[in-house]
Amino acid sequence: MGKNIEIIILLVAIISIAAFFFYQQSNVTTNEITTTPSSITTSTSTSPTTAITAQTGKLIKWSKEEGIRTSGVSPSAIIKDDEYWMYYTWDGIELATSTDGLNFANRQNVVKNGPIGSEQEMVTNPTVFRLSDGRYRMIYEGSKWAEDEMGKRYQTDRKLYSAVSIDAKMWEKEWGVRFWDYGDGKPGEIFTSVPDVIKLPDGRLRMYYTRGATSATALSSDEGLTWTKETNLELFRKVAIDLDIVLLDDGTYKLFFTTFADEFGFGEQWVMSASSTDGVNFVIDEGKLIEPNTSGGLVTDPDVIKIDNGYRMYYGEFKKDGYESNILSAFSSG
Repeated sequence: MGKNIEIIILLVAIISIAAFFFYQQSNVTTNEITTTPSSITTSTSTSPTTAITAQTGKLIKWSKEEGIRTSGVSPSAIIKDDEYWMYYTWDGIELATSTDGLNFANRQNVVKNGPIGSEQEMVTNPTVFRLSDGRYRMIYEGSKWAEDEMGKRYQTDRKLYSAVSIDAKMWEKEWGVRFWDYGDGKPGEIFTSVPDVIKLPDGRLRMYYTRGATSATALSSDEGLTWTKETNLELFRKVAIDLDIVLLDDGTYKLFFTTFADEFGFGEQWVMSASSTDGVNFVIDEGKLIEPNTSGGLVTDPDVIKIDNGYRMYYGEFKKDGYESNILSAFSSG
């Protein structure tokens, strides 16, 4: 139990650290980056000012479903063999399965935290997608541990790595770094977190990720092995993190993200949404979609999947000043 509490305390830091970077420094211009084994180029791009619209349209009415899906945070769900397979952060990256999307069992670790010096000493925030050959690729965040002058540990050098699987259950880490970007706060800090990947109509992949208090996108033409930064997203809010993207049947995009009551990332945290025709330039949907169940709580990491009769959103929730996160769910008819 003590180990689990320590893990959850660290997970709280994943959420709160965005505020730290935003508070410390103004935005940093992203420079040319080359990594091994793949060459990853990042460049700063400015998208048009985001507009705000009334809360109308698709996927803006959600009803919370009763109960806890599982303990953990940062879910990423797929439907495989008529079952829900949910990957999430706990002790490393774990998997739980369900026949109805509500009652999850068979929890197991699928990607372990790496040893000291691996740069994957803490693995978190998975996203899973299928490859053209039928295998599965997981993009996830790996980070190193560092200590401050008081001996307190914190995460540093947040980069994105990958693993592959034939059956989506047994995963093998792939060599090298898939992608990294500088954060939007402290100069020189690497901060690439909470990835979400979608397949575009032209076959490329677009990845949405968090840079601290803000978010950005990158593109891949080789099924996620190498990525090129596309743009920093303008989402109107001072803090817009934990992105999840859905391509709707009409060809438009719905983006889900979390934000805070306070512009520096303090206080209550909730889910909002935005709409787009191209997946890059968004119009914010006014209002809150999912709020915490308790005053001052934190709602994190939305993950939306299409089901037979609508859409289900999985998300994490921390109580105010709490260390334990549970994954909950909500339903929308569309």
